[in-house]
Amino acid sequence: MKKGLVLIGFLVFALAFAQQVTNLTEFKESIKLNKAEAKTSIKPYLYDGYKTTYFNYKTYKQSKEVEIYLFNNTEYKLAFNGKACSKNITVNVYNESKSVADRILLKEITDIKGNNIVIETDDLNDAYVAAGGSASRLKRVFVDYVIPATPDANNANPTIEHRGAVVLVMGYKN
Repeated sequence: MKKGLVLIGFLVFALAFAQQVTNLTEFKESIKLNKAEAKTSIKPYLYDGYKTTYFNYKTYKQSKEVEIYLFNNTEYKLAFNGKACSKNITVNVYNESKSVADRILLKEITDIKGNNIVIETDDLNDAYVAAGGSASRLKRVFVDYVIPATPDANNANPTIEHRGAVVLVMGYKN
C-alpha cells in the first residue's frame, strides 16, 4: 500500500514538473518568434543585433536598464516586442544612465504588452535637441524597462505566469 502511494505521489510530481518544463519551453519558443517578428519590422534597415531582457514580476516595482550604442551618425530603428509580457510595462528611452540626475526623457512607451513598437533614432535626436541637448546627435541611448508591482507574485519562487520578457531588435540604415 505504501509503495502504491509513493508511486502515485511520484507520478503526480513528475507530471507537474513535465507541465512546468513544457510551459518554459513554450515561453522560450515564443521569445524566438517575437525576435523574428521584431527583426522583420525594422526592414529595410539592416539587422544589427538584439537584446532580450527577461524579468520576473515581483510584489514591488522594478527597473532594468539597457545601454545602446549608436555609431557613426547612422540612423537606427529600434523594435520593442512586448508579446511575452503578461502585464503592461513602461519603456523609457533616455540620453543618460539612471545614475545621472538630469538625464532627458526622449521617448516613453506605455502600451508595450502584446505589441511590437518601432522607433527611429532620428526622432530621439529631435527630442534631444528640442529638450536643450548639447549635441546634434546621440552617441548612445539608455532604455529603462519599468516593471510594475504585482500583488499576487511569489518573490521567492516565481512561476512561469509571473515571467516576462521584452525583445529589443536594432537595425541601421545602409
